[in-house]
Amino acid sequence: MSKKGQEFAQKRVDAFLEKLGTRLEALENCTLSQEDEEGFFDLFQAAYERVVRTRSEDRIDRFAALVGSCLGGDKNWDEAEAAVRLVSDLTDIHIRILVIVTNLRVSDRESFEGLKIIPLIDNKIIDDVPPLISKFDQLSEAALKMYCSELISKGLLHDEGIGRWSSGSLNLLVPTALADWLLEKIGEFGDR
Repeated sequence: MSKKGQEFAQKRVDAFLEKLGTRLEALENCTLSQEDEEGFFDLFQAAYERVVRTRSEDRIDRFAALVGSCLGGDKNWDEAEAAVRLVSDLTDIHIRILVIVTNLRVSDRESFEGLKIIPLIDNKIIDDVPPLISKFDQLSEAALKMYCSELISKGLLHDEGIGRWSSGSLNLLVPTALADWLLEKIGEFGDR
């Protein structure tokens, strides 16, 4: 690795360790049993490897949140490692989409009762919720569809438009329970 590359990596690792340190300082008691030491090592290593390759400060903070929450709460190492893998595949735009759709109010329309639903672009079925595209000034419709398709493939969004109201794919989106779980793990609740 070049000297410049090493500087980038070191800066990212330093930011991660600082954010993790801040989280650990907030914990009153942070001890690991011998059984948990190996799990923590594997989780820390998984997060560290991904931190070195990310440019996003927000993503580095998400990795620190995952490691820190495991030390302060339930020590489900496998679950936390799965969350690290998932976060490493998501950009800040993916997370912003998830925050937007999980913070929607639950629909009171009979056809969508109990669902938080948002149209991707303007449509006549859901006209009381601004389309998702309106939240992204600098993003093309094609790019937004790509991001949403990736979230659907990871089980974080559900495409509610398929087969409903003769609507095509990627017209109506609903967050899944996995999206809520992930946002809770990384501390990205938005305005809930």
